[in-house]
Amino acid sequence: MKKKTNPLYVVKGKNVEAVSGWFDLLVKKFNLTPIVEMLQTLFKEILKGVQSYAMFVVVKKTIDEIMEKLTAFVEKYGLA
Repeated sequence: MKKKTNPLYVVKGKNVEAVSGWFDLLVKKFNLTPIVEMLQTLFKEILKGVQSYAMFVVVKKTIDEIMEKLTAFVEKYGLA
């Protein structure tokens, strides 16, 4: 049998919110939901414009660069 793990929670004042993982924990703890939603919307809109493989390569390179910068930021400040 698999042992159940303790769920993660974020405490905000009197409110306690359950989270589904470490990323969700960071997003809720630091109130990053608007930024994450903005990035998701931005990526969706960029991907709508992909009409060819060449455009896909350019978009993928851009998204990879953004993710590298976000990853470096997270590692620099010990958020993960």
